[in-house]
Amino acid sequence: MSLKQLLGRQVPDCAIIGGGPVGLIFAILGSTSIGKVQIFESKKHGSTNQDNRALALSNGSRLILEEIGVWDRLEKKITKIKKIHTSQAGSFGRTMLDSAEFNEESLGYIIPYGDLMGVLQEEVECINNVEISYETKITKCIDEKPSLNLTLQTNNKLKQLKSEFVVLADGANEEIEGLELNKKIKHFNHAAIVTKVLSEIPHRNIAYERFTSNGPIALLPNKEDKFSLVWTGPLKFIEDLKKLNDECFLSQLHESFGDRVGSFEECEKRISFDLKQTHVEVMHSNIVALGNASQTMHPVAGQGLNTGFRDAYKLSQILKDDLNTKNLETLINDYKQSRASERKKILGFTELLVKSFSNDLVGFKKARGYALTLLDISRPIKQSFVRKMSYGE
Repeated sequence: MSLKQLLGRQVPDCAIIGGGPVGLIFAILGSTSIGKVQIFESKKHGSTNQDNRALALSNGSRLILEEIGVWDRLEKKITKIKKIHTSQAGSFGRTMLDSAEFNEESLGYIIPYGDLMGVLQEEVECINNVEISYETKITKCIDEKPSLNLTLQTNNKLKQLKSEFVVLADGANEEIEGLELNKKIKHFNHAAIVTKVLSEIPHRNIAYERFTSNGPIALLPNKEDKFSLVWTGPLKFIEDLKKLNDECFLSQLHESFGDRVGSFEECEKRISFDLKQTHVEVMHSNIVALGNASQTMHPVAGQGLNTGFRDAYKLSQILKDDLNTKNLETLINDYKQSRASERKKILGFTELLVKSFSNDLVGFKKARGYALTLLDISRPIKQSFVRKMSYGE
């Protein structure tokens, strides 16, 4: 018996463009409220299984993963962040956040991208009304209310599909004919270099954020006592770092970061990418964007993926609570309005961190030092900051 028959009322079918973590989470959450859910992913099945990129999950994201029943399968794959040490180079002031202070099991979690994807894909494959098609691209999306006409390309063949609403969850935002997006892009003229490094002193589940004149350095505890490194800075600076051999790169990292974890002994392959902030407005009443398809931000606060998780959760809750009393167009508009405020706040918060801690004008270092010290000694400010980082509140 279909969900539509079971509920005895009309429920919409949904097409999800993008089979990454955010798209999969929405499919799992939304499967109990909507009809057939079809996910279209351009990559091959299993192509991400060996992807060891480190993802930072907040406590809010953990609650969502618990709700969909997959957290217990992830626990053995994660590394807990018990403490976060924040400081700035060349000046006084530092703060230490400890999960024990806030009665939290952890301040966050690090998990390899491939491990998260594997568990989410397993879960999706167990849901009767969810179907995922790999190596499939959406080339055209024509809005002919009340439905959307999609053109799919798979195995060099084109197919047609009608859907009542579409979720954009492909962070790459590939060009799709007929899709109207109002995209605002702000370039930071900065890039990031990411890799894993082994340090002389084990991480002890401590994450470090070190603000330097060139940009922030984040060291996140990972498996095998390695740190996942995210080092951001001006484009030329990051390009020069990438050209260094491993020995020189690790020496430069030690010089910039300091002695808190001793010397750096090994590093894995380095990957770099330009940094920008995007804000996407979908110009269709029956199409909604989630995660990186909706917004991207500087990685300094580790909020990108976690904001995407909250997007998926909020949309699923609106559909679950009100689909029997409101039409789909109204619900999607409700969702867009409800998320606009948080998106503005988190993008503003992230940009403020970048500007405040990358500015070396006279007096800024001293002001930052006082700010870090105040955060360290003021429990109410600490609590507010941790709630913001953990739950987006």
